[in-house]
Amino acid sequence: MMPHRPARRRISWERPPLRIVVFATSMLLALLVLVARLATIQLVNGATYRAAALENQIRLIRVAAPRGLIYDRHGIVLARNRPSFVVGLIPSEIADLPREIALLSQTVGVPEGTLMRRLFHHHGIDYTSFAQIAANEPYGPIILAVDLPVPTVAQLSEILTDLPGIDLEAQPIRDYPYGAFGSHIIGYVGEISAGEYARLRRLGYTQNDVVGKDGLEAQYDGYLRGQPGGERIEVDASGQVVRGAEFPQKPAIPGDALVTSIDWRLQRIVEEALVQGLQSWGRGRPLTGAAVAEDPYTGEILALASAPNFDPNDFSEQRSASVEQYLTSPLEPLFDRAIAAATPTGSTFKMVTGSAALTEGVIGANQVVYDSGAWNCGGYLARDIAAGGLGDTTFVPALAASSDGYFYRLSWYLGNARLRKWALLFGLDHVTGVDLPGEGRGNWPTNAWMERNYGVPLEPSDVCSLGIGQGAMQATPLQMTNVASAVINGGTLYQPHVVTEIRSPSGAVVRRIPVRIIREIPASQAALAAVRAGMARVTDPGGTAYGLAIAGLPYSGKTGTVETAGGRGPNTTWFICWAPTDHPRFALAVYVDRSGGYGANVAAPIARAILVKYFGKK
Repeated sequence: MMPHRPARRRISWERPPLRIVVFATSMLLALLVLVARLATIQLVNGATYRAAALENQIRLIRVAAPRGLIYDRHGIVLARNRPSFVVGLIPSEIADLPREIALLSQTVGVPEGTLMRRLFHHHGIDYTSFAQIAANEPYGPIILAVDLPVPTVAQLSEILTDLPGIDLEAQPIRDYPYGAFGSHIIGYVGEISAGEYARLRRLGYTQNDVVGKDGLEAQYDGYLRGQPGGERIEVDASGQVVRGAEFPQKPAIPGDALVTSIDWRLQRIVEEALVQGLQSWGRGRPLTGAAVAEDPYTGEILALASAPNFDPNDFSEQRSASVEQYLTSPLEPLFDRAIAAATPTGSTFKMVTGSAALTEGVIGANQVVYDSGAWNCGGYLARDIAAGGLGDTTFVPALAASSDGYFYRLSWYLGNARLRKWALLFGLDHVTGVDLPGEGRGNWPTNAWMERNYGVPLEPSDVCSLGIGQGAMQATPLQMTNVASAVINGGTLYQPHVVTEIRSPSGAVVRRIPVRIIREIPASQAALAAVRAGMARVTDPGGTAYGLAIAGLPYSGKTGTVETAGGRGPNTTWFICWAPTDHPRFALAVYVDRSGGYGANVAAPIARAILVKYFGKK
């Protein structure tokens, strides 16, 4: 008997659920998109992606671009570049650091300790191990020696194959052909610091860059620096250099050039006269000071000097002993006194007080008043240094003689609020906006400022001191030059500037710097004319600079003498002038800090020497 088999169940086809259909369709679409994308990458953009992949394997051992040149207004080169053989170290290629440093030291004549110090301490960073250096700056180059003489270059070239990771390059070194002349205008360059790198890395700067540190070099570094070139190398996935791979060098693109407003002949005259004047008056006591010359019709700086100065070549050539002296000297040669030394200005401020009083109508230019040499400033009797005063006088002779008694009266009539208004209109207590770093704003005291600094309010009587440039007011030589320019030109306060054009390496104009007006000062033309008339008589009998006239060159001026330490310290002296009187070529301010003496016998002779030499007089 056969076993019983169950009947075979008939299987019938059923429609799959909707979710399976959706899933299968999605997978098919995704596959199609993937295939299309792959085709685009491989066939359409293949060359582009291959180039990008290769670029990711290429590293640039940078060589600095030549910085842009700096010219005076007549085309004289003030800053340039010169070739220099330098030794650089590429950490990722070093095989035996102690051996290579020892051999390098013997060849270039630099002590091993010095080379190691430069390797482990640069750009403001102190490394503790070579591994740290290799991790942070694998491709360097870290400069270990500069300005190698030709015989040393020849010796080093013969053994470079024994020094993997040591590179010999001809790099541009910043060169200042006139040394210390113009140093506070031009500035200097140096290795980028850690703080500078953190601030500038987003702009493409690297840890091995040389950057402008001060002056125009710093202010216009973005234009001057150019685009670095260098040697291209290939690295593998771990960052190691692939030997034998060769790529064309990337050429460096020089930086843009600066054309300045500086008149180099005047600049040298100003600096020489300033230094000689300080030495003559100081008689062995080191003095500091500054001078500024400005075109009163444009605000262009024609000359700017600060003493003592410095040689910017000491920084670009890494003369450490000289740099250390600049940084530690109590005379602070790196401090630009022309734009940052803010002190009371003495009677030179009477240009502002006189313009304000005549414009406000508190006194008339021809109004006769009796000057006793003193004035009651709200219970405080302010006395003139010249006892007795001028007697009956008017504005012009009072300004020429710089009568404190007369200007105490004008200051009192104006009061603190109006005097402050006019001081600010003439640009005090605010930076001028000159295109140089480090400008000081000076000061004009307010009640809050007096409370904060001295614990007392601003008294009504304070106006008498402020009106003659004493007390808590402060201004820089640049600010006072700008005041003089406004008096000369009829009340236009220009923004001082040094650079007039920026040009590409081929000479094309990249940017023109326009003349900018800060404001039109609302002084009356009659008031400004009276101030000019008073200053034109400064060398006449009765004027404070009597005896300093220049034959064949009428000039206008105003002396200033400032007490220090409450009258117990040596006076600071000022002289503001312009020449010729009728058609001024420039406004000039001379300032000497704590010189002793008076404006008439310290600062004014320096200004006179500048005018005599520049205009060819005797």
